[in-house]
Amino acid sequence: MQTAKLVLNDLLNNLEEEDYRTVIDFIEYLSAKRQKERIAKNNAILSEIQFCFADDKGWQSEEAMLADMAAFRKGRLGI
Repeated sequence: MQTAKLVLNDLLNNLEEEDYRTVIDFIEYLSAKRQKERIAKNNAILSEIQFCFADDKGWQSEEAMLADMAAFRKGRLGI
């Protein structure tokens, strides 16, 4: 099975100059889209972390804190 790089090289051999511009535009579009997705994901994670620090539980005991942390982990893992 050919690698993606070899397939891409084979396909590029038959293109003309205007085709290259179209390919470059599409790659730029995909790159920008992926970057926006990464930024959105990072912002969501950052917001969740900030919420954890801002959400002062004021636990009454160490056991209550551990129970709350276990519930949080179960929620994150979908258990």
